[in-house]
Amino acid sequence: MSAAGACNYTFCEVFKPKTGVKVRTEGRITGFNYYESVYSPMITADFTQFDTGGSVQNKKGIVGTLKDALPIEGFEEFRFVITTTMGELNFKNIPMIITGSPGNIDEPQRQSSFIPMVSRYSIDSTNNPNGQVYQGKISDIVIKILKQYNFPIAQDAGDDPKKDNYVNIETTSNSDKIYGNFDAPLDVILKLCKKSIPEDGKDPGYFFYETKSGFKFKSISGLINSGIAKFENDSYAEMHTYNYSGSINAKLKEEKGNDFKILKPPLIQRDQDQIAALKSGVYNVRICTLNTLTHEYTENVVNLLSSVNLGIKQESPIKSGEFNKSYTYLLNPGEKGDSNGGVSKTIMNNPANYEPKANMRYSLLHSQLMQIQVPCNITLEAGDVIKVNLENITEDNKNEQIYNEHRSGFYLILQLCHHFDSANSFTSLLLARDTYGLYRSKK
Repeated sequence: MSAAGACNYTFCEVFKPKTGVKVRTEGRITGFNYYESVYSPMITADFTQFDTGGSVQNKKGIVGTLKDALPIEGFEEFRFVITTTMGELNFKNIPMIITGSPGNIDEPQRQSSFIPMVSRYSIDSTNNPNGQVYQGKISDIVIKILKQYNFPIAQDAGDDPKKDNYVNIETTSNSDKIYGNFDAPLDVILKLCKKSIPEDGKDPGYFFYETKSGFKFKSISGLINSGIAKFENDSYAEMHTYNYSGSINAKLKEEKGNDFKILKPPLIQRDQDQIAALKSGVYNVRICTLNTLTHEYTENVVNLLSSVNLGIKQESPIKSGEFNKSYTYLLNPGEKGDSNGGVSKTIMNNPANYEPKANMRYSLLHSQLMQIQVPCNITLEAGDVIKVNLENITEDNKNEQIYNEHRSGFYLILQLCHHFDSANSFTSLLLARDTYGLYRSKK
């Protein structure tokens, strides 16, 4: 069976905590979408269900639709297991939370309802505003907040049960003092992404997001390096490599040979825009600082381009000493105090050290955006690196160069949607890339 064939709704149940009523819905779901994004600290989903009015009894004992007789008002739990040829999407033990039912179509003797859902941790976060103050290494603060509110952190202990290795929380090199300001805990962590510098000293700029395997706090350079390193495993490479040749086998649902082919022409949403790159300070910038305690003024022109890329290393077109954007900072030593509650003369987490480079890293990553649709691959997650081989268009012998070596290569998954309906299962991906080239720079 092809990965693009229909899925199996193995288990689907709506539970209303107020009344304790549970309703199984497997046979009524006509469409299901599941979403992940590196921009979002919560997964989301939605489903469309068809109801003829015999789903559940209302308070008077009269049977009606799931929407009106249960009724669906928000905060209901939805547990589900969807089985595909690539594996399971399993939320039976950790239900998603229904936020309402904004879309309904009532016809004679039937009703169609659109029901959106969010991760239960998003609801828990919103219900627990954080007013605390944290100080220390930023990655330690992230772990502390997640543990404090019982949010899951994926671990990989291997064969050593004593090993405490938070593989999804990448260690930072810098520290800071963070005020909760009574924001939602997940929002507090989001604000730390731009401030964070990896332990290896690579480019600042993190993503904090949730996938089906847990929360992740990862730098862009970390995602790129770890993602490409996984391609040394042949089975991983096979499951994360997609080809586009302009044609697929005729029997899409039956032929496994289509499982790793791009089903539609890739949609290029953005390509390199050098004017925008110059204005946003991707290349050379001037950084000016003034220390309000010592009155020391510094001014430096810095080349910000990254050494960690998905393709070849990009060279700056700007001459040494020239710049296209300026950053200015007033540095106030002691404004955040010290760990003993006194006044410190040190500058904690100097923004001149992270903000210009973080802006460059985010801008550079988004310089190329491409959208593709592939047969459903439930193993893919936001933040994964995949390899895309695009057909070479040439009047010469195509066998001499099968793939386009300019635009083929490694891409980072920014967003994904697993779509299931009565006939098909697809995965739609929004991919990002910072530089061109089929082969990655060695340095």
